[in-house]
Amino acid sequence: MKKEMAGKNTKVTNTSNILKTIWLSKGISRTDISKKLRIDKSTVTVIVTSLLRKKIVFEEQILDAGPKGGRKPVILKINNSFGFIAGIEIHADFYRAVLINFDGKIVYSFHNKKVINITNISYIFEHIISRFINYDANTVLLGVGLSLSGVINSTTGEIIQSLPLDIYNFDIQKELQKHVSIPVYIENDANACCLGELVFNKNENLENFLFLLVEFYDSLSAGKVNNDIGVGIGFVFNRKIHHGQNHSAGEFRSIRLNRENKHSQLAIEPKDSDFINFAEELSEHIAFLANTLNLNHIFIGGDLENYKEIFTPLLQNAVSRNWVYKIENECHIHYSSFGKFAAAYGAAGMMMNNLFTSKEYIQNLYFEKISV
Repeated sequence: MKKEMAGKNTKVTNTSNILKTIWLSKGISRTDISKKLRIDKSTVTVIVTSLLRKKIVFEEQILDAGPKGGRKPVILKINNSFGFIAGIEIHADFYRAVLINFDGKIVYSFHNKKVINITNISYIFEHIISRFINYDANTVLLGVGLSLSGVINSTTGEIIQSLPLDIYNFDIQKELQKHVSIPVYIENDANACCLGELVFNKNENLENFLFLLVEFYDSLSAGKVNNDIGVGIGFVFNRKIHHGQNHSAGEFRSIRLNRENKHSQLAIEPKDSDFINFAEELSEHIAFLANTLNLNHIFIGGDLENYKEIFTPLLQNAVSRNWVYKIENECHIHYSSFGKFAAAYGAAGMMMNNLFTSKEYIQNLYFEKISV
């Protein structure tokens, strides 16, 4: 029995590694998979045959046989239409949702303003899933990634504390899994954005970086900013999300704030502050973190993408001012290309990554195609 279980676990692990290798490549042969993963070629063939039969991957023959001629090599690719991944961002007064294929392309997206709290979050989730399913009769939903602001335990799927949603110690993953049979994964919104960059920037050398997620809650008008601003930071060290001991890494609060001001993240007074003041204060904090931690990339997402021409030079100057060494500071600034949908897209990326690493999900692939 133990021997049989060990063999099954090995098969699941090998399948997971083979699937992820095929997905990360633009096309790879069975021989190259065997060499890359150091798995016997016959094992690769058996697993690939199963994946071909289930139409998870497909074969493509290279037109050029190479300088030596002979048989044209056959490469393997992920079937992007095998299924879709849902990414959802839920906040206290809105939600945003995307449906992506295995190529990371958004095929459907929508958003809505809605007051959301513990009393209706399950209903909102069900409503979003229904829209995805009704979008196309042929849509096969493989999993859902959900991003939320606040202190989130992504391992257990619990909301430890979310100030915007006013939710404390709530096992949201357990609650939502009552409504769907597909896997649901939960993550902090800024961390989800980090995962989106890690998963979909396949060719980028992203080892150590931070993601700055800034969202204005209908508060930016005629250049005026008030305290209805959400700022979250996600950290990646050695290609891994840094959650912190209590899962609160990246929960931002300006050092300019006094202790009594518990509900604000920045020292901004609505009556006399403009965007420049807000941007300068935020830039100083981000520059300090990037330089102190020696990060090589800063990613920016959310509403700040609409103000990149103003914010970028301010951040570049802040990074430069904060750096006193002769060694060149190679800290590159990038903007997410998904604007307001950055957190939802990142949540989908998180789910995508988990599909290739979850032993439970990989095991299910041997039996049937998962559906809601």
